[in-house]
Amino acid sequence: MRMRAVIAFIVLAASLAGAGVAAAEGTVTARVSDGERLPFRAVVVALPEDAALTSDSVAVFENGDRVRSVEVIPATATTGSEFGVILVVDTSRSMRGDPAVQAFAAARTFAGKIGDAAQLGVVSFNNTATTILPLTRDKAKIGEALAAPPALQIGTHIYDGVEQAAQMLKDAKIRTGSIVVLSDGADTGSTTPDAKAIAAAQAVGATIYTVGLRSNAFDRKALVHLADAGHGSYSEATSPAALEGVYAKLGGQLANQYIVRYRTDQPSGTDVHVAVKVGGFGVAETAYAIPPSKVGAPFHRSALENLLRSIGGMLLAVLAGALLIGFAVSLVFRPRGTTVRQRIGQFVRVDDGSRAASAPLLSSRLYAGAERSLSSAGWWTRFKQDMELADMDVNPAQIVLATILGCVVVGWVLATVTGIAAVALLGLAVILIPRAVVAGRLRRRRMAFAEQLPDNLQVMASAMRAGHSFIGALAVVVSDSPEPSATEFRRVVADEQFGVPLEEALGSVVERMDNRDLGQVALVAALQRETGGNTAEVLERVTETIRDRFELRRLVKTLTAQGRMSRWIVSALPIFLLLIITAINPSYMEPLYSHQAGRLLLLVAGVLVVSGSLVIKRIVNIKV
Repeated sequence: MRMRAVIAFIVLAASLAGAGVAAAEGTVTARVSDGERLPFRAVVVALPEDAALTSDSVAVFENGDRVRSVEVIPATATTGSEFGVILVVDTSRSMRGDPAVQAFAAARTFAGKIGDAAQLGVVSFNNTATTILPLTRDKAKIGEALAAPPALQIGTHIYDGVEQAAQMLKDAKIRTGSIVVLSDGADTGSTTPDAKAIAAAQAVGATIYTVGLRSNAFDRKALVHLADAGHGSYSEATSPAALEGVYAKLGGQLANQYIVRYRTDQPSGTDVHVAVKVGGFGVAETAYAIPPSKVGAPFHRSALENLLRSIGGMLLAVLAGALLIGFAVSLVFRPRGTTVRQRIGQFVRVDDGSRAASAPLLSSRLYAGAERSLSSAGWWTRFKQDMELADMDVNPAQIVLATILGCVVVGWVLATVTGIAAVALLGLAVILIPRAVVAGRLRRRRMAFAEQLPDNLQVMASAMRAGHSFIGALAVVVSDSPEPSATEFRRVVADEQFGVPLEEALGSVVERMDNRDLGQVALVAALQRETGGNTAEVLERVTETIRDRFELRRLVKTLTAQGRMSRWIVSALPIFLLLIITAINPSYMEPLYSHQAGRLLLLVAGVLVVSGSLVIKRIVNIKV
């Protein structure tokens, strides 16, 4: 008997010295967060401090059925009002001396463990409940509030402190809150009943953790009751020095929380039992109820989505991709035969229909049919002229057919990704792409011609001073100038050789290149043919005027550079922020996408952004 007593004493002493803490908590805990709108759900999972949770290591079951897709977000990756922790500390007279000092030292350790994973607030209670620190992430304010315990008074109103903490979580709109209560005795005289305090915590979805500090007046009943009713855990410290270990462990657990988001398929009016299985840590269980008519019916995929997920849909997608690839290859490697009209066109540059003739044999009839169908449309004629001026060696009918196919494919992809059939209409925006490409190439070609014109006119003046005629000087320019000036002036020489008056030939180039400066040269040519005169000197004066105008244009372009840059920044910033916020916090932006009013606001915002961009463009577009 004596030996057994000695052994029992040794075991008890070892347990007290080694731990000093008795915690009634499992390896993994879970609770439902009320911050998500049905049919979306979120479960908060708490793991030991050194554990990690990924979407591959967690499985969620609702009423025995596994949820197909889950999203895991760690507490440290959240911002705003996602997580919040309220420390509720006993500041009654029974805590005087070392217990109060150690309690606030342990609270500082707890705050360090929490870090940036949650907002932290502090409430003290004795005969009243007092907010020492509102919810905040400011480490300086937290350190100042926990630097020393406040004045101690008679009374231990635990339930008043819990209700005050629940109200703080509600006011801060915290989605996932935790209340940590520390006391060394039973509740004495709270004005709030225990049921009301617990109901207030449950109303804001808060979990209650309690810590008991042994003392002469120690009574764990109230603390155990709060932990059980609040779906949390009860821990017990055998001495003030052991508080730091309890708070460190609890802080690590609360900092290592994860939000597991998913979409529920359960119908309305259902009591849902949720089981969260975490690899290596076991299973945590929780539950929630879906009110009647909150979710009208179980989630079902649309007929379009079922088709796209089927084997037939995959085959159609593969076939469409193969057709697009084949079409692209045909554009690159199509045969390029030449005809008599093409060979003559190299000298006179007329629209001889050679582009349609160079199309692949398998698609020539299709292109010819499209050409005939569109020949009566005014925009079609202008589009072909722009392509010819931009020197694009592609059949216009090919561009039109590829654009139609692109609209269909893009609309189909958008409808598939969003699940909204009306979004497919956005595929019509593909029509703007080829037009923008052609306009861009034409603009660059005309700009290059305008920049080369002063040097070309200087060469003409020098050639005329050397004894050449006007048309002979043009021939010198053709042989020496780069593209596109060589091609355009070659047209002038060829037209003049066919009997076209020189001023008319130059006027055709003025229209093609949209260059008013060349119009002065046409006027000089007309005057030289009718009256003669020192054309070389006149050309030099025209060249000097053009150079001065170019200098003025460069100055205007420099002065309006800030306005153009502001246009792109102001136009792109709302879109960039929309995408970034959607990627970082999808639930914050979800009302804009899921509600009719949100979609209308997005449409109005898009119209305002585009309108503002066009207005700024008109302001900075100064014609010289």
